[in-house]
Amino acid sequence: MAMLKVLSMVAAVIVWGLVSLTLPPEIFPGPIETARTLWGEIAKGDLWTDLAMTMLRVVAGLLLALILGVPVGVLMGLNRRAEAVLDVWVMIGLTVPSLCYAIMAFMWFGLNEGAAIIAIAITAAPSITINIWEGVKNVDTRLVAMARVFEATRPAIVRRVLMPQIFPYVMASARFGLGIIWKITVLVELIGRPNGVGFKLFYWYQLADMKQVLAWTLLFTIIMLLIELCILKPIERRVFAWRPQVAV
Repeated sequence: MAMLKVLSMVAAVIVWGLVSLTLPPEIFPGPIETARTLWGEIAKGDLWTDLAMTMLRVVAGLLLALILGVPVGVLMGLNRRAEAVLDVWVMIGLTVPSLCYAIMAFMWFGLNEGAAIIAIAITAAPSITINIWEGVKNVDTRLVAMARVFEATRPAIVRRVLMPQIFPYVMASARFGLGIIWKITVLVELIGRPNGVGFKLFYWYQLADMKQVLAWTLLFTIIMLLIELCILKPIERRVFAWRPQVAV
């Protein structure tokens, strides 16, 4: 499986290189020119400050989004009245553009880190809520009833029956929320922060430097893949080691 992933990435780079040969470099530079530009930014050293600020906003926004979204999703899955009341508001939260959240947060709280993190979290929270909501609704209540027949304690039921069924949805919510948060973080940095990857992308866009734009986009993609492969995947394998593998 790992070899297939590597081959798919190599194929994508080859296609990128072939397409770049058909266009001027100022319109669509190839992978070698882009990598050379990215290396130049790394060598200058300023890149790490912007990347660190972006990562801080991403992590803080994801944690706040989980804090907001998970309890609401659990409540909606367990309580029909709460589901009836909150359903429409979750849908409204999904339909409001992320740009609106960013603008309103900056107007209410000022151009500061707190406003940026709030805008990021509120944008991702409805999607996390929906994932958790569906996960709680899909809990197999027969397993809970069986545990009660065997006189399992309430903490044991929560730990051994409910959490193993809900936690996959928590992981899916974290992944899905992370994907949304990457995007809204760039937007927030573009319109309201003086640093970060989004700020740099907009800076080089204003200068019409496509090599720099692609270089920073490549950096963003590499960081996202490292988080997925080096953090989320190992956590998933460790937490769900008890699940049998599905063979087709």
